[in-house]
Amino acid sequence: MTEKNRKQLLDKPTKGWKADLPLPQILPSEPLLAIGLTPNFADDTCLELHTSRILNRTGAAICGLGLFVCALMFFSLFLSLGIKFISGHPFFSLYLIAASIGLPIGGIGVLRTVICPPRDEPIRFNRKRGKVYVYRFHSGGPISRKGWGVVPVVFNWADLRAEAWTRMAATTSAPIFAWGVDIAVVAPGTNHVIDRFQLAGSNANGEHMWAMARAFMNQGPEALPKYPRPPRDWNNDVPPYHLALRLAPKVQWPADMDRESRTAP
Repeated sequence: MTEKNRKQLLDKPTKGWKADLPLPQILPSEPLLAIGLTPNFADDTCLELHTSRILNRTGAAICGLGLFVCALMFFSLFLSLGIKFISGHPFFSLYLIAASIGLPIGGIGVLRTVICPPRDEPIRFNRKRGKVYVYRFHSGGPISRKGWGVVPVVFNWADLRAEAWTRMAATTSAPIFAWGVDIAVVAPGTNHVIDRFQLAGSNANGEHMWAMARAFMNQGPEALPKYPRPPRDWNNDVPPYHLALRLAPKVQWPADMDRESRTAP
C-alpha cells in the first residue's frame, strides 16, 4: 500500500491515531489482492462493503447472560448472610447490593449491544454521484429507550479522510490490543473534522477496504480484485446456531436512499 503519513493531517485525530491513509483521489500503488470478505455487490455505479463493529456476537451475548448469573449469586449470598452479619458488615453488604443491581444493568447493556445493531452496517460508494452512503447505527444507554437505532447518512466522497488507529481496550480479565480504520468527514477544503464513523475494526482489514473504495471511486469496478467466493447475503445467510445474529434486525435502507445510492444522477 501507499506509504502512510507520519504527521497527523486532521485537527482532531481519531483516538489512538496511528497514521493517515491515502487521500480519496490517490490510486492504490499496486493491484489489489482478493483478501477479506467479498463486497456485498459492485457494478459500474455502486460498491457496497460489509462492515461490523462486533467481533463475536454470540460470545458477547454469553458474557451478558453471565452478568445476570453473577448478579443472582451476589443477591443469593446477600439473602443467606442474615441480619446479624449484614448489620455488622455494612460496607460489604452495600457492595453486594450494588453488585446485585449493577450487574443486571450491565448485562442488559451487553445484550442490547449485540442484538440491537443490524446484521450488517453496509457502506455504499456511488462513483457517479461522488457520494458515500453509511448505514449508521447509534447506541444509547443500557436501559434507555432513546438513542438506539439506525440513522443512514450520506457524505461527499471528496470530504472523507481515513485514519488507521491502535487502541488498548479494557476487559474483565486483561487489556486487549485493538486496531482499525476510522473515516473522518471534514469541512470542504479544510482539515477540520465535522463527523467520523468506523470503516473497520480488528475483525477486518480496514486499510484494504479503503484501498478498494479508492480504486472503485477513481477507476471503476474493473480495478477491484476478483474474489473467488460470491457475496454473502447478510440478511438471510445466518447459521441456526448464531442466535444473537438471528435476533438482530435486517438491513432495510430507506426507499429513497436505497434507490439514490444504487443509481447514477
